[in-house]
Amino acid sequence: MKDMTVTPGFSRAAPAPAAPLAGQRVPLRLNDRRIIRFLSVTAAVLIAVGFWGIYSKTFLPDFFARDLVWSLTYLNGETNLPSLFSTLLLLSAAAALGVIALARRAALDPFRRVWTGLTLLFVYLGLDEGASLHELLIEPVHDLVKVEGALHYAWVVPYGLLALTVFVVCLRFLRHLPRGTRNGMLLAGAVYISGAFGLELAEGYVRTLMGRDTFLMEILITAEEALEMAGVILFLSTLLRYVRLALPDLELRVGLTRD
Repeated sequence: MKDMTVTPGFSRAAPAPAAPLAGQRVPLRLNDRRIIRFLSVTAAVLIAVGFWGIYSKTFLPDFFARDLVWSLTYLNGETNLPSLFSTLLLLSAAAALGVIALARRAALDPFRRVWTGLTLLFVYLGLDEGASLHELLIEPVHDLVKVEGALHYAWVVPYGLLALTVFVVCLRFLRHLPRGTRNGMLLAGAVYISGAFGLELAEGYVRTLMGRDTFLMEILITAEEALEMAGVILFLSTLLRYVRLALPDLELRVGLTRD
């Protein structure tokens, strides 16, 4: 006789015991093209709405929720939608790098430490984007070296040296990568740096010459954020394509262990 559970007024079959979890797999399949398409559309919307907020606040008379829209979408703001999106982009790239680093570590790849180093670098960049850590360097650098003009935002000096160091250290690593991956990384880096450093230098020059509150500054800020987002999205696209082509049998297992 089957096990039965008796309750007042009726009886029913006892629930089957839960199946053990050991050995079960929960597949998670990601479509890299759809991910990049979604991120690209989101970035484009944020840039367009952010620029509209800047334009409306600068040239249009006040209207309902104008300042709210501006504060939520201001491209050079903190703790708002563009800042959150940029932070998540960088941390997503760090996650992709981390997955590749784990796979290369398991395969005893000679460049596994470079993958790990890039992972940590992008984790820091994500935290920096969210908390604007680089701006804390402006005053100390100004105290050491009296710079103005293009170097008004003096954090570009130490960060520029860091970027150059990373590039030199990664030269051998880049040469060993598949050509498509190497070219994608170099293009992504060029796009990102042209925004983060190139336009930041232009902003410093314009601010010294014309002041902070000019529409030209806002245009430069919009272009800077657009290039930074585009660079990270291109880099993430390159990483996901690398995983799909170079690591087709990649399998991640997540578990807990006492030690």
